[in-house]
Amino acid sequence: MKSRARMFGLVFAVALAAGFASHAAAQSKPPAVPAYFDVIEKLGAIGKLPDGIWKVHAGDLAHGEAPDLDDSGWATPATWKSTAASPLEAVWFRQTYTVPKTLGGYDLTGAKIWFQFPQDHEIIYFNGRRVALGEDLEPIVLFDHAKPGDTVVVAVKVMHAVDAAQIKHATLRIEFPDLHPSPSDIREEFQSAVLLIPSFAPNDQSRLDALADVARTVDLAALAAHDQARFDASLKATQVKLEALKPTQGQPVFHLVGQSHMDAAWLWPWTETVDVVRRTFASSLQLMYEYPQYTYSQSAAQYYEWMAQKYPDMNAEISQRIKEGRWEVVGGMWVEPDLNMPDGESLVRQLLVGKRWFKQAYGVDVKVGWNPDSFGYTLQLPQIYKKSGVDYFVTTKMTWNDTNKMPFSLFWWQSPDGSKVLTYMPLGLNDNLDPSRLSNDLAVERKHVRGQTELMDLYGVGDHGGGPTRATLDQGMHWTDPGLVAPKYEFGTAQAFFDKVEPTIAADSPSWNYASIAKGFSAPAEVPGKIAIPTWTSDLYLEYHRGVYTGQANQKRNNRDSEVAMLNAEKWSSLAWLDGQAYPATELTEDWKKVLFNQFHDLLPGSGINVIYKDAQKDYDVVRWSTNEITDKALANLSAQVDTRAKASAGSVPVVVFNPLGWARSGEVVVKLQLPKAAATTGRLEVLDPSGHPTPIGAEVMASDPATGAVELRLHADDVPPLGYKVFQVTTRPARTLAKPEVALSTTADAYTLEDAALRVVIDKATGCISELYDKRSGFETLAKGGCGNQLQVYKNLPREYDAWNIDPGTYDVPPTVIDKVDSIASLNFAGHPAVRITRVWQTSRFVQTVMLDTAMEAVTVDNDVDWHETHILLKAAFPLAATSPFATFEVPYGTIHRPTTRNSSRSRPCDGAILATAPMASA
Repeated sequence: MKSRARMFGLVFAVALAAGFASHAAAQSKPPAVPAYFDVIEKLGAIGKLPDGIWKVHAGDLAHGEAPDLDDSGWATPATWKSTAASPLEAVWFRQTYTVPKTLGGYDLTGAKIWFQFPQDHEIIYFNGRRVALGEDLEPIVLFDHAKPGDTVVVAVKVMHAVDAAQIKHATLRIEFPDLHPSPSDIREEFQSAVLLIPSFAPNDQSRLDALADVARTVDLAALAAHDQARFDASLKATQVKLEALKPTQGQPVFHLVGQSHMDAAWLWPWTETVDVVRRTFASSLQLMYEYPQYTYSQSAAQYYEWMAQKYPDMNAEISQRIKEGRWEVVGGMWVEPDLNMPDGESLVRQLLVGKRWFKQAYGVDVKVGWNPDSFGYTLQLPQIYKKSGVDYFVTTKMTWNDTNKMPFSLFWWQSPDGSKVLTYMPLGLNDNLDPSRLSNDLAVERKHVRGQTELMDLYGVGDHGGGPTRATLDQGMHWTDPGLVAPKYEFGTAQAFFDKVEPTIAADSPSWNYASIAKGFSAPAEVPGKIAIPTWTSDLYLEYHRGVYTGQANQKRNNRDSEVAMLNAEKWSSLAWLDGQAYPATELTEDWKKVLFNQFHDLLPGSGINVIYKDAQKDYDVVRWSTNEITDKALANLSAQVDTRAKASAGSVPVVVFNPLGWARSGEVVVKLQLPKAAATTGRLEVLDPSGHPTPIGAEVMASDPATGAVELRLHADDVPPLGYKVFQVTTRPARTLAKPEVALSTTADAYTLEDAALRVVIDKATGCISELYDKRSGFETLAKGGCGNQLQVYKNLPREYDAWNIDPGTYDVPPTVIDKVDSIASLNFAGHPAVRITRVWQTSRFVQTVMLDTAMEAVTVDNDVDWHETHILLKAAFPLAATSPFATFEVPYGTIHRPTTRNSSRSRPCDGAILATAPMASA
């Protein structure tokens, strides 16, 4: 989960005000909400020692930790961020802490003060002594049995890292001595009650009065007067009054699921992730000895396979914990992939390969889908999950939406075929188990899910691994104390949560989608004793990381090519197996693992560092070589069974064309063959179909060697049967007939025209625009009247965050800069076809576009060769189409493309897309 702070204080304030505002009209005695804020704020202020001003030194320094070091010349900025070029230099931070006589009036004598500095790759020193080294460090005791005037010099060295080092204020949490009531506990108990009671006891005035009474009992005046005894007495009285709230506060249940999000490759290569997994798994296994209630949930079969291969003893211990029910295998996939760009077969294989590995290794069948951090989720996922034996789904990423907020956390998610999975969407991945935070999350969820009393919370340090920490577990175990006034804490698994919640869900589940949100969401009607949830029937489109569909184009091309190659290799190998050839199951499985790994949600979308794509290219090269070998071997076997005897004169050479698709296909193929004698160096050769009749177009000679007779030909294969083949004969005779005319290219002073029997394309010489794209057979002009097709447009792209991944809303609201200057335009022969080439230069980039008609395919092709040297710029090829769609009455997710429903309508506007339609667009 990419780090993102949750503004709980603001959320709490809004939730609190909104919660009580709904009661103000109905209640004669509304509670004094400002008094609640005052009590919570004052108690919170004495729970943490304020951080001071850090002194900063950029660059390495010998013994920067020394207590007597003269740091008077160091910078003391209020905010600071290193700007050194990569690799980023080390940075030293120093500060001296002194225990004050009182904190907000509270005597800290005897308290324990914990220190935590939120940096990665840090070394921490107290008074010159190293006390911690690493990343995601747990809190360290700064003062034990504190006394006013105690002093510690803290020095932190942040080592060379990928991210810039910056001041992030340290946390100095106070653990109060047992001889005093804990202000922090009372604050958490009170804040939790303030958040939940209006929801769980909405018509119980006595409960609301009790809250007001608790607020009045805390003697803030005594605190201000530094009267410790009187203040302690008021806290003891407050504890007694909080006891009266236990019946209501005991209703909610917090299901605590320990986990660690680990990015397979992101700001580090996969080789580093292996060690991240090792350390994280080892930590969780150790914590299971220390905390008998602790459970851990983890996805990604790839991670487990690494451990099984490299650390068999650890894997054996994991297996034992799985059998005990304390280690939960979730996800079922090979990795946590992107869930938009892989094809459907790949998502099925993620589950097939992953679930099969878990079944063979641990004997478990995964039922809980798990992908908290993917950048959106296809609507077909519930169907794929359900048909793969997965009944539940957990994610958190949709809480990042910046446009349409998902209004509920628990819902059925349904695919178009009717398959649905019970889905839960916690508000985030967390590293604390504060009752106030958990209560706020449940209060937010209950606003839209009537009757919900169970909350599942995912906690643990993530991204670079880590998992739950002792500090977090200590906090959670503390709140299991029955003497505290708080909701019930249960450590457990995601499956246990779903098992408990599913039977209580109401049968009626109204359908909702993005249109429902835009029209104003209202929660399903309350059903006594049941949880009323909706059924979501749209995709889960993440309205945030919109740029992931454009970055690292080579990774996306490699992915698609490898998906096709894998399926083709499997198909031909299956057919060859029927003829007795051994099926290469092991080789194909290993190839699939490489393809599936590189669909990870930071690899395929393009949100990682450069080295991970170099590693990915190595995997794809192996897959390409392996599938070529497997396919060639299978096709050689199949070809040996094909009757290639010619039905024409001697001297012809047979060509077998295979079709791996599940439907008949026509198209061009390129073949290399040896003719009996030297072929003509230009022109076309005659091609005979299986009946011995000449094909209409023949074969085009692309290259030849008259001395040897070796030629490279392009020929058109018509109607090759599905998962079958067709035999053609190539002769040395020139092609005699052409039933389909060649492309005609004509020119005037203003334009070039490419035309064949099906299409006419007109290209303006002055602008390079496609000004006409006419379908002769239907009489339909595809482009909007006066529109410029294939117009290059550029937009500034300066997102607020994640500039390699994000395209912010409003980016396309600013009129684009149009690249309308043509440096050269000319006709030419391109790959054997008449074509028009347009060359442009804009700023430091160069664009060469070649427009041609493919007569055999009845298509227009624009071949783009772009030498790109821009930053923070988006490039778009715009095509204003005559096909139109009515204005929508609601705001749809940013970037969603809808199929046009009409051609010409006064109620419509032209579609503007980046993909050229090469055939008439029929009305839907």
